[in-house]
Amino acid sequence: MGADRQRARGSSPPSRALARLGWTAALLLAAPSCESVTPSVSPSPPPSGAAQARLELHAGDADVWAFSARIQGALAGAGALEDCAIRVGSGVFPAAIEQQRFFADVPLTEGENEIVARCREASAGDLDSPAVTYRVRLEDRPRARARAALAGGKLVLDATSSEPGERSRAEIVAFEWSRLRGGAAPEPLGQGARLELPAPDAGDQALVELRVRDERGRGDAARVAPPLEAASGATAPAWIDDAVIYGVVPPFFGDPPLRSVRAALPAIEELGVTAIWLSPIFAAPEGDFGYAVTDYFSVRPDYGTEQDLRELVDDAHRRGLRVLLDLVPNHTSAEHPYFREAERRMHRAHSFGFYDRDGGGEPTHYFDWEHLPNLNYDSPEVARWMLEASLHWVRRFDIDGYRVDAAWGIKQRRGELWSPWAAELRRVSPHVALIAEASARDPYYLQNGFDAAYDWTEELGHWAWKDVFGAPRGVAARLGAALAATSAAAARPERTLRFINNNDTGARFVTRHGPGLTRVAAAALLTLPGIPCVYTFDELGAEYEPYGGLTPVPRPPRGQLARHYERLIRLRRSVAALRSPGLLTVHAGGPDDEVFAYVRYGGDASRFALVLLNFSERPVKTRLAVPEPFADHARGGLRDALSGAGAHLRAGSLALDLAPWDVRVLVPR
Repeated sequence: MGADRQRARGSSPPSRALARLGWTAALLLAAPSCESVTPSVSPSPPPSGAAQARLELHAGDADVWAFSARIQGALAGAGALEDCAIRVGSGVFPAAIEQQRFFADVPLTEGENEIVARCREASAGDLDSPAVTYRVRLEDRPRARARAALAGGKLVLDATSSEPGERSRAEIVAFEWSRLRGGAAPEPLGQGARLELPAPDAGDQALVELRVRDERGRGDAARVAPPLEAASGATAPAWIDDAVIYGVVPPFFGDPPLRSVRAALPAIEELGVTAIWLSPIFAAPEGDFGYAVTDYFSVRPDYGTEQDLRELVDDAHRRGLRVLLDLVPNHTSAEHPYFREAERRMHRAHSFGFYDRDGGGEPTHYFDWEHLPNLNYDSPEVARWMLEASLHWVRRFDIDGYRVDAAWGIKQRRGELWSPWAAELRRVSPHVALIAEASARDPYYLQNGFDAAYDWTEELGHWAWKDVFGAPRGVAARLGAALAATSAAAARPERTLRFINNNDTGARFVTRHGPGLTRVAAAALLTLPGIPCVYTFDELGAEYEPYGGLTPVPRPPRGQLARHYERLIRLRRSVAALRSPGLLTVHAGGPDDEVFAYVRYGGDASRFALVLLNFSERPVKTRLAVPEPFADHARGGLRDALSGAGAHLRAGSLALDLAPWDVRVLVPR
């Protein structure tokens, strides 16, 4: 960090500058600290030497993600400054002087702020700088905070911790409560900062919404989940543990992309998934997959309009599908206006400090991502900018969560960021799900606001299952070892996002390994603990590379593979044991077979599922010992939940006659 940047962030006016009080500073320092004073004294006409010197602000027009800013400038040419002030709108604020430079921390208001500096120079008289405009991108609204608790047989709703607008501090004058049930109209509950209502029925999952309004008419809303859930200490939304996510790359579905995705929702719903994850939809350079963002607050025009997105989200919600967006907070595109301005004006750009830099002042990046400069989360403005971007899509489009790209990068640079970020999102919508693109083996992410993380090894970006399928023999044993390694390190293995394809896995699994192995791998994906993610057209066996171009993907007709996925997803949703955390490996291959067998179970051992997977093109005949206590509950016989065929234990073991690439899910009759 350079000395100039340290001074710009944290220095205070030197005493020698305050000692030189001219008419501007004297009037201002006599005023209360929170107010500005417009001097009534007219400046004297400048001497003829005024043409020899000019005043410059070290800033151009800029977006500001704060209600204050440090304004800096300097005298260009020979001379000595006697006193300086910064005018912001109608307010005037004293500036400290260091030789020919001056600076002041000034308050700003929402929207546009015209800024001009005026200094007195000994020979030239009063000098004015050219004006610049700082646009404050924050809304000066109150902040609603809703709490719900059960006390004395009553539901107590409390809004007393709500806060006035951070700039205006305008008093909150209205508190309105309502109950939200699915797509039904809100049910009014009453008004007031604190309400006591009859306790809801057990199992009532309706959200309670608080809306506040201040004396200027500005408002905000917050939601709170059922109090029994909140009392349990769980921050994750209840729906995440039952989720089956479908990754969607909009342009692969057709043109225009967002409308084409909406048209595909009936087929996605029929597949049985519970949520869709849209690849990045924010503005980006033409042809880019989306991780080079140029505007976090607009839908990229080649995908569609805001109305297209709103209709897609609303239609998905009517079908019971949650919608997650892909958030990219680690970096922007090098084409982002903030970065381009920083490169053009360097230290004089307000956005220069928005980007992480090395000791030489050069922007940093990961890997070979030279076009993706890292953001600087030591800047409070950057943290606020990304928070406001996150809240924008939740508030305006009611999206249900985020897959957070390169979450590991921000952990490395500013690890304390994620917890308050997640808390603020859940203040607005407690059922938002947050998935980190980072390793589930690192407990940090679940401890800092995320609900799930990727099935990666400890090596950044390395898929835990990558080497499992690298050779045709030994798949079962390698899969067992990979599962054991994740289970040993992950705080909650069931909160691991599992996949056989995503945007970063290159050629599709079916291309690399063929339809037989794909069929069995899909069964493992959908029957193991974790949150399964099916990616664009996996169920159809489509073959493409995600970064090969943003054009519609040729889709095979729905066939046996699609029906296989549908049955597995339906089974996962109907058999509670397949959604539970319990996993007991019974057999993980051996010298003579490629069978992987495991028991899935919850709190009730009588309700279990025995999964048998043959990772081989060869048939297998053998016997499998079923461990206690599950064998006791299987004495009445087992049924294959996929085919309906029966199976019986003899002396605690099961005779297996598996076809090539066979899949069985056995449950007690």
